[in-house]
Amino acid sequence: MLRGYFDTLSESLLALMPYSLISLCCASVIFFLGGVDRTPWRYSSVADHLQVIVLTVLAILLALVITFAFNRLAPVARSLPVLQGGLIVSILIVARGVARFWYTRQIHISEKRRDNEQPHETVLIVGVNTITELFLLSVKEFAPQRLRVAGILAEESNMRGRAIQQKSVLGTVEELQEILQSLEVHGVAVDRIVVTTSADRLQPRSLDKLLEIEKSSDIVVQFLLDRLGIEGVCQNKLIPSGLERNSAPRQTAVARMVGGVIDVDRTNQAEKSVILQKRIVDVCGAALLAFMLTPIALLVALAVALDVGFPLIFWQQRPGLYGRPFKLYKFRTMRAAHDKHLVRIPDDQRSSGVGQILRRTRLDELPQLYNVLIGDMSLIGPRPLLPCDQPPEYAARLLMRPGITGWAQVNGGRIISTFDKLILDIWYVQNASFVLDFAIVVRTMMMILFGDRINIDAIKQARNHLGSKTPFWTTMVPAE
Repeated sequence: MLRGYFDTLSESLLALMPYSLISLCCASVIFFLGGVDRTPWRYSSVADHLQVIVLTVLAILLALVITFAFNRLAPVARSLPVLQGGLIVSILIVARGVARFWYTRQIHISEKRRDNEQPHETVLIVGVNTITELFLLSVKEFAPQRLRVAGILAEESNMRGRAIQQKSVLGTVEELQEILQSLEVHGVAVDRIVVTTSADRLQPRSLDKLLEIEKSSDIVVQFLLDRLGIEGVCQNKLIPSGLERNSAPRQTAVARMVGGVIDVDRTNQAEKSVILQKRIVDVCGAALLAFMLTPIALLVALAVALDVGFPLIFWQQRPGLYGRPFKLYKFRTMRAAHDKHLVRIPDDQRSSGVGQILRRTRLDELPQLYNVLIGDMSLIGPRPLLPCDQPPEYAARLLMRPGITGWAQVNGGRIISTFDKLILDIWYVQNASFVLDFAIVVRTMMMILFGDRINIDAIKQARNHLGSKTPFWTTMVPAE
């Protein structure tokens, strides 16, 4: 009887041999193509585990298809692929977990040995963001015993009591003195304050608190951006040297340039509702235009591909809202800057008839609807300039999101001076309204049909309103 059992088992195993070999080959190919062998097991994550599951399912499905074509799956039980998949996933994930646990344990052992020979340091973190989480993970990985995090300080009071990587938010930066005294009562002396946010995002009162603590105690205030090699941001903020800017529309605001970014102190809460309404109009309008103009965009893309080739889209970094850089997208209208011998081609030879038509009709700017949808731009606003064309003394035009079209574009556009564009944009920022935006939309349609035309009255109005004098680099506006 026992002999008959073993004979039956041997026959079953032999019958499953083709499926087993096919499964092994399929798994080897699928796992190799999927890159499972390239992931260090000690660094495996949830994403790696999901990858193992997906690739296992694909390998089993492929093995079933090939086996079905070979012998119609006659010897393969229905439950076998399920058990096979569960076994493969379990072994691979458990092995990765064991490797990760063993590696972490070895790291902690070596860290404890080294930390026993080094002094301990207590730090306080300022900022609630992904950089804070990264810093905490770095401490946990490289110095869990030597560096102790006393807590986190936030800009907003509603973050109090929350935690990042099991480290609590103790309060706001303005409460720094009280928090330090409270920690001292508990026997915790802070040696260093690590600021994980950029200096231009800190409120002036928060920055003053940090400077006061650094001057009046032995606590070192350290900006993490400097340690990461992003220099100049913190220094520019600590010693304000920016020029005072024009006020924002319908509110009292101070705009100053800090490391290339505009720092604004907003006091009128009603302005937030106007900005929100304009943003809703931008999103709805951009989505509608993107849907309606998709056929035209496809034709333009085809024309660009035939005229200048790939890539179809050209991008440039421009200063956006408050001077923060963003990528502005356009259809390409010029050929490559260098020939096959890497010789520079003059700009007038790179342009083509198709490109000139696209620029004339503004069809090259259709990809900027994407900029509007993601919040980098508005449908109507000051046109974003190149960083070299944005003078710091006219930074007030950066108090609004840049637009696809704007007041300067419909009153002269490309045929007026840079100075006049700047003052027209600032005039728009100080007088923006939905009625004015509607007038710009109408004038934009006229500009597309009939081309750029200078509006002398609008330029004079902007100059008189701002009390501006034309600097030496301004080109002359044609006489009436």
